[in-house]
Amino acid sequence: MDRGNKAPNLYGNKKSRIFMDLKGIIRENALPYLPAKSLFCCAGVCRGWRAYGVPDPSLTFLPEPVDVRTSCNGLLCCQGRTAYGPYYICNPANEQWKELPKPDGDHGRDPAVVLVFEPSIMSFTANYKLVSPFPSELGEYKFEVYSSDRGSWRTSGEIRFDDNEKLLPKTGVHVNGIVYWLSTRGVTSFDLNSELCRLFSSNLENLGMINGKLCAACIRNQKLIVFMLTNPQSHTRRRAAVKTWTRILPEIKLDSTLPVESTTCPCNYSGRYCDGHNQLHIVFVGDVVVLRKRNSYYCIDMNKKASNCLGEYIIHPYERFVGYVNGLVNLY
Repeated sequence: MDRGNKAPNLYGNKKSRIFMDLKGIIRENALPYLPAKSLFCCAGVCRGWRAYGVPDPSLTFLPEPVDVRTSCNGLLCCQGRTAYGPYYICNPANEQWKELPKPDGDHGRDPAVVLVFEPSIMSFTANYKLVSPFPSELGEYKFEVYSSDRGSWRTSGEIRFDDNEKLLPKTGVHVNGIVYWLSTRGVTSFDLNSELCRLFSSNLENLGMINGKLCAACIRNQKLIVFMLTNPQSHTRRRAAVKTWTRILPEIKLDSTLPVESTTCPCNYSGRYCDGHNQLHIVFVGDVVVLRKRNSYYCIDMNKKASNCLGEYIIHPYERFVGYVNGLVNLY
């Protein structure tokens, strides 16, 4: 027996091959569905996983160039730049998409559309709605709703008469069956069940959702302050005269290098309406708040109560960004 030749380590080689296969399986089939926070944690596990799984922000898998209008639980609603501006619902994580039929009303090139999607463990396909307020020829607002169940649009019988009111694009939030928008008159809501529209006074600048509640945020003395809507069902069609916002979290002190100061605050009505030009813009993404001041972006962790600068990115001063997290949902 030749003892000079050592037998190959078949167990070690087999284990190595299994590890290599497992890395590829996880990279191709798991990472694309993880939220960004988890992806960054995985980046330290394997070199081949660094920044892998982040969807292509250019959305080149869609049939034409688009503008992102709204996002909800892993789905995006985009609007095409050709023809009448068709809507596309897509999941960037798996690159599935669907073009919606043409609406009956004219939503315009910058609609205040809101995507409504609540994932369910009992369903493997997306069941969603798209709500779009649009001005009619007489100036009043109507509401058109697309339902994936029906596969068609339907115009609600509710009409909002107010010549001085404008609902602002990319400010809409869906919370517990009610859609809210910032407007030039305060906050406008549309109940998806009763299909009633309400307006209540407020000088808010940023809406979002935390723990299933409608929230608003502002900056005061380098501190982030978050408020919650106390009773959304208490408002009538007239402006609410009572205080409707309650502070729900301790103030979070921001980095001293963060040059932001909000012009208005939900705890008083003495401020002015802000159109977003060179002002503060805040987006709620789970337990993280992302805010923009001019061309600088900052991330605030609500749990750790810490903030850091994400860098600078130049966009049009009137543009607003939308929050997005990866999701597993299939569109077909």
